[in-house]
Amino acid sequence: MLIENAVYFDGAGFAEGDIVTENGKIASIIPPGAETRLFDEVIDARGLFVLPGIIDSHTHLREPGRADREDFASGSAAAAAGGVTTVCDMPNVSPPVWRAEILRSRRRLAEEKSLVDVGFYGGAGFNNVEELAGLAREGAIAFKTFIQPLPIGRENEFTGVTATKEGEIRRILQEAARLPARFFFHCEDHELICEKEQKLHSADLNDYSFHFKSRPPEAEARSVAMVIRLAEETGAKVGISHITTSAACRMVREARARGVDVVAETCFHYLLFSQEATLKWGPYAKCNPPLRSVDEMNGLWEYIEDGTISMIGSDHAPLLKEEKEKGMLRIWEAFSGLPGLEVMLPLMLDQVSKGRLSLSKLALLMSENAARIFALYPQKGRIAVGSDADFTIVDMEKSAVLSVEKMHTKNKEVNKLYDGIEVKGFPVCTIVRGEVVMRDGCVFLDKKGCGKTLFPSFSWRSLG
Repeated sequence: MLIENAVYFDGAGFAEGDIVTENGKIASIIPPGAETRLFDEVIDARGLFVLPGIIDSHTHLREPGRADREDFASGSAAAAAGGVTTVCDMPNVSPPVWRAEILRSRRRLAEEKSLVDVGFYGGAGFNNVEELAGLAREGAIAFKTFIQPLPIGRENEFTGVTATKEGEIRRILQEAARLPARFFFHCEDHELICEKEQKLHSADLNDYSFHFKSRPPEAEARSVAMVIRLAEETGAKVGISHITTSAACRMVREARARGVDVVAETCFHYLLFSQEATLKWGPYAKCNPPLRSVDEMNGLWEYIEDGTISMIGSDHAPLLKEEKEKGMLRIWEAFSGLPGLEVMLPLMLDQVSKGRLSLSKLALLMSENAARIFALYPQKGRIAVGSDADFTIVDMEKSAVLSVEKMHTKNKEVNKLYDGIEVKGFPVCTIVRGEVVMRDGCVFLDKKGCGKTLFPSFSWRSLG
């Protein structure tokens, strides 16, 4: 393949050149017009921008166990449509990824169906600490712990991925300090949430504000403080998933200044939607942590600017319509999650068009930084000779209206939050290791199975 007339992100800014790919890798980058050979495919990128393939740091593709919500075929089609070339998938499936053989099975399933590349988180719970080294050997790109008890009725999705007590989390991080992967945490203090819920029920609060009032910023701050303290004590590498508050971001910034190895991820919806959306859409805007106040939403941008927040993901969490609608009258009964995989990049490109961040900063937040954090760099997240030929080509002049009807996720009707939003800036071509999987809005479903599963670059096979 030849991508000619490319204006591409080189890690520091944008450069011009023609990009030649061979056997799924970048073979050369040469001056425009210098190449005279014939190619199987030529893409003229004149007037467009070529980004290193977008990496979604946080997805829930649900397979195995809940393929009625999403599977690798539909989820990867959504990724391709949204300009995403690699997804990093969470371990709370059924069965959860708490042992090496389960990860091995998921890997086979993904390679049968996926259009894009997939990296897998392993589960790190209070009851599978002895399995963590095996998961690392099997190629987990990171680990995830939900700071909550095992949910009653959903044990098949969360066994081996939860911990609540400080002693349990300390034991996980003591083991984590021996391993090369980073350990991420869903940080919400369960005891405080239960206390708030009881008070709100006693006050007969039944409107949609129940959700964000029962999960206040303090719940996140308490858990983040504990994780940082234990990381400092044990020397483990940790990450805060989907951070939502200025207080938590300040803790991360201050801890990093002290030398604690902690990173923060946020999700695009926490940057763009406030709790006013929850009041409007109810269960269709319900996610955990909840959407926050306008002040908290705007405050996150400070920590985007100063580098405290390293990654932006989607937390793509598709659900059935009936799982959302059961909370129309009692929002606490609705399942939490927003399926944003294919709208994440268009909505963030729109922020570039509005001047809120640069395209270079977006490339770092949504590609290179994630590749480095998951030990996939320089295979991923980089446009340079020898790296995978993963590209997201965007047209910053293209305006579009997001439409539920055009989405590829299985349960697109629950995407009410995004339907009808007009954006400027849109992905027009998604290329995974030299294979075009989306062009001009058409996803090439016949290329199912061209996606590969990823291993981090650290020496996981040599772990004892």
